[in-house]
Amino acid sequence: MVDWSEQDMRVSRTELKKAHERLQALSIPLANLSKKQLKKLPASDYFMAELMALADITSANARNRQTKRVGKLIGEEDRHTLIKALFDAYFPNEQVAKIESWYGRLNINDEGTLKQFTKQYKASEHNSLHQLLLWIEYAKYKQDDELLAESQEDLASYIREVTILSDLK
Repeated sequence: MVDWSEQDMRVSRTELKKAHERLQALSIPLANLSKKQLKKLPASDYFMAELMALADITSANARNRQTKRVGKLIGEEDRHTLIKALFDAYFPNEQVAKIESWYGRLNINDEGTLKQFTKQYKASEHNSLHQLLLWIEYAKYKQDDELLAESQEDLASYIREVTILSDLK
């Protein structure tokens, strides 16, 4: 059982930076989607124009700037829906089911499973994963359904993000 009086539930600047870097890294597989897959993305026209621009850039410096820009714009879109669409386009259905089974298996009190997940998916980090699971437990403790739903969606997006990024490595 977690002693909530000793927990600092603020999200650290480091965790915010890691999340932003993950979104930037996801702009590359987004830009590599086919035209047909891009049309299915649930994103604004402005975002799609910026993403298409990234696909056409060949200069390394300009590509790096545009990657950062698209990463920032992902955060301004409906991030969870966009990541889910990329995830579904990136992996075949049987692999999607296998990856999403981790969602039910991960538990803040099961260090072995956390280590197994971080070992299998190299882009994941134990501390980030632990923090997401801690938020879920905190929402349950506070009996805050809105916070619980948001925390669970954050965990699901994190799992999708790191599996995509781990596949790129």
